[in-house]
Amino acid sequence: MEIEGKDEPVTACTTPVAEGMVVNTKGEKAFRLAHTAFELILASHPVDCAHCLKSGSCELQKIAKHLRVKLTSKRFRKILPDLPIDSSSPVFTYDPNKCVLCGKCVWICQEKLGIGAIGFAYRGFKRIVTTFGGEPIDQSECQGCGECVEVCPCGALVFNSKN
Repeated sequence: MEIEGKDEPVTACTTPVAEGMVVNTKGEKAFRLAHTAFELILASHPVDCAHCLKSGSCELQKIAKHLRVKLTSKRFRKILPDLPIDSSSPVFTYDPNKCVLCGKCVWICQEKLGIGAIGFAYRGFKRIVTTFGGEPIDQSECQGCGECVEVCPCGALVFNSKN
């Protein structure tokens, strides 16, 4: 975001609010940063909307429209993960290749529900959402409530068709 009186944009999540602060989230510099950050997310996301169950309600599609970015942007070289899909749960399937590491599923499982079946592992480009020890979902503490699926913005977690 841009703050009146500052030369460079700042991060909204780490900048304390101050009396009289004038914030602009739609300024040219902030927009350009958001555009670039989104293109970087797309560089590691398999764009296959036609075959995704979240198509039409996917947050990535909404953000692309808002930022006027094509989902098939070629600005950055694609580096796609090749991680195994976990379909062990009778309730949902987890495709870590589609995960954008937003943390919504981790937060709901750990903080809201207090279960902690999933969390973040590793750092940097190797970071993933996984169960403790990387075991399949059906061998974890997961209770199959589906709350994580409800908050997933991009189709990494989807309900099985039989549910």
